[in-house]
Amino acid sequence: MALALKTALSPMPQFLPERKKLPVPDKSDFSLTQIFASLGGGLAAAAVFAVITKGTLAGLLLAHLAPLPIMIVALGFGLRHGATSAIIATGLLSIWPHPVFGLVYGFLVALPAALGAFVVSGAPVRERDKLTTRLPAWAVLSMGVALVVATSVAVTSAVLHFGSLDEALNPLRAKAYLIIEDMIRAQDLGDRLDAKHLSGVAAYAFPATLTAYVLLAHSLNLWAAGQIAKASSLLSRPWPDIAVEFVLPRAVSAVFAIAVAVATLGEIGGEIGLIVAETLGLALALQGLAVAHALLRGARAGAVSLTIIYFVVGLLGWPIVFFTALGVADAAFSFRARKAAAQERRG
Repeated sequence: MALALKTALSPMPQFLPERKKLPVPDKSDFSLTQIFASLGGGLAAAAVFAVITKGTLAGLLLAHLAPLPIMIVALGFGLRHGATSAIIATGLLSIWPHPVFGLVYGFLVALPAALGAFVVSGAPVRERDKLTTRLPAWAVLSMGVALVVATSVAVTSAVLHFGSLDEALNPLRAKAYLIIEDMIRAQDLGDRLDAKHLSGVAAYAFPATLTAYVLLAHSLNLWAAGQIAKASSLLSRPWPDIAVEFVLPRAVSAVFAIAVAVATLGEIGGEIGLIVAETLGLALALQGLAVAHALLRGARAGAVSLTIIYFVVGLLGWPIVFFTALGVADAAFSFRARKAAAQERRG
């Protein structure tokens, strides 16, 4: 009796309920949850991009997140649902504010976003993955190709409409001239810089720079969508190790070199060459950053070094050229593979 009473009065261990992981949805199913996810993703994507019509800096910054809802739905709930979100967003923006606005959104945002999510998921066709390695690199490359084609078609259409490349670029050149002239007057640089020449260069480079910048935004959104889906336990496959798996085909470096040469020719061919060169140059720069991550992994000052690198690149912009060169060099010498082989020998 005393033993039973002692046992009853002794502190009992507390058994906490196990934390259950969220179930990964059947990505081929059309459940009510996934239908609402598709609809919500499309509405959110359209709303985020539509704020650019306000003409404010805050609206422009928010529009950078336009691909994110589509990518989250595609990675978390299924590729067909992400494609549905892309179609819904494009349709809504075609109704308001304008069909051309919806067309631009469809080819510069919706299509690359859905394509990037499709490729990073292994490019599944009939429940079989067509890609199993280097998924981050293939995803960025596929989005880059889609953007290059869209921008090149737009530039070619403008040239056919206006009659020449110079006439097509005149609106951009005029706006650039006003901005550059105001900057020259404010800094009192009238004797050193020619606003007319600089505005011509800026107008010529604008389509290519815009294409590369949009690719950068898509790449960052795809990474963010993967992290969000992973944190929500909605990913059906492990998220790739970008520092190791971001390896572009070696042919990309050759095409990049040819595009740089073609860009010097001018006219419509040179414009398209510049678009290809800047876009592939950014993709190679991302490979260079992946190399930096892999080589600095495990180093004592690795985190500090990477922080400094991103701060300098984000502040100045032009140092990204060094990482493009590193990406080209990595295509030739495979620095990460050499480091892995050396670690295996030491091990």
